[in-house]
Amino acid sequence: MDGVTFCGNCGGQLLSYSPITPEEPQQNENYSQQQPPLYGNSAEGNSNYRSSVNPSGSSSDSPTFPPKNYMTESIIVTVVTFLCCCSPISIILGIIAIVKANSVNSEFARGNYEGANSNANSAKKLTIWAAIVAVITVVLVLIFYVLIFASKISEMGGWQELLDSMN
Repeated sequence: MDGVTFCGNCGGQLLSYSPITPEEPQQNENYSQQQPPLYGNSAEGNSNYRSSVNPSGSSSDSPTFPPKNYMTESIIVTVVTFLCCCSPISIILGIIAIVKANSVNSEFARGNYEGANSNANSAKKLTIWAAIVAVITVVLVLIFYVLIFASKISEMGGWQELLDSMN
């Protein structure tokens, strides 16, 4: 396996490969300066990150794929809000969420991983808030219609008068 520099399972870059047999454990006098092969998860515990080793010997964390951008969710919330309850606040929040979700992949492609994560988190929060505002608007509109209906029935003399007028 000489010449192998990347792990076949995770793709992490290996520093060196030397098989260790149980009969002959490998001892290194200068253990404090030896670096183990770096691969797998980063210190943050995010499985989107792969540790790699720069030519200078220092390690850096770089994501293997962009974070979830929440584009689908933000579009669905915005369209449903527009069609069902026409809440301007919810529509504006949904549009801003779409813009943030759109910029996740472009920030990731530029190498701005923190910007991509920030935009993804913003898109998620804005989408959730747009959905909450839309639900609150629908509930308030339904309460308004029920109150108007109840006041009209009381003006007509109550349920009995309404039923008698129908027959």
